[in-house]
Amino acid sequence: MLLDYHMHTRLTDGTKEPVDYARVATERGLNEICFTDHAPLGNRDTEWTLTLANLETYVGWVYEAQRQFPNLTIKLGLEVDFFSDRLDWIHELSGLYPWDYILGSVHFIGDWPVDRHADDWKDQNLDERWQKYFDLWQQAAHSKLFDSLAHPDLPKKFCFRPKVFDYRPALRAVQKGGCAIEVSTAGLRKPCREIYPAEEFLRLARQMEIPITFGSDAHIPEDTGADFDKAVALARRCGYDKLARFTQRRRDLVPLG
Repeated sequence: MLLDYHMHTRLTDGTKEPVDYARVATERGLNEICFTDHAPLGNRDTEWTLTLANLETYVGWVYEAQRQFPNLTIKLGLEVDFFSDRLDWIHELSGLYPWDYILGSVHFIGDWPVDRHADDWKDQNLDERWQKYFDLWQQAAHSKLFDSLAHPDLPKKFCFRPKVFDYRPALRAVQKGGCAIEVSTAGLRKPCREIYPAEEFLRLARQMEIPITFGSDAHIPEDTGADFDKAVALARRCGYDKLARFTQRRRDLVPLG
């Protein structure tokens, strides 16, 4: 099966509406998709997240896509940014609607943006930045609030990487937390030109029997399911033959397409 569990609409930093993504997914032969627009932050509104005021609109759009495309399984999800001081809000958010899937992510180290612009990385201590990112990633895994964690090695987006980095502590946290990790083709469309996560990371995840989800991180309908042939090839090289899917936060494994 081919499942795309990461996409955004025009209510956040994406474009178009769920029906437009569903149409492309049908044309490309995907079996299932899940919308994961950026969740409200709870304490402030931004241009790139849903607001509480438009959360109901988002849910209604997903339900409308389900009605218009009955032959395509369409799930309702959110991408929720992890902030260690906002755990109560994430708990509250998880109960607002019957979500199928909650995708956790780390985009900020404090107020410092991980993936905004290459200039943000200039003159930074790469070892320190990577470690702080993965410290937060580990906290997200330990929280047990998420079904999967998005684009694991996001800090490589602009090709700023430490010479050596040990991914094992982060993956042990995921293993203990019982969540999956995302294999994201979005990295192929970024300066790093590489799937998130790197093959080394994914091989370690397989050795630890950590399940995976697939995501395009589509912000335009045309990117729905983009480069999934490459994601399948990478996953198989690393020893995977199954994908995780979710229904009302319950996980099961299906054969990898």
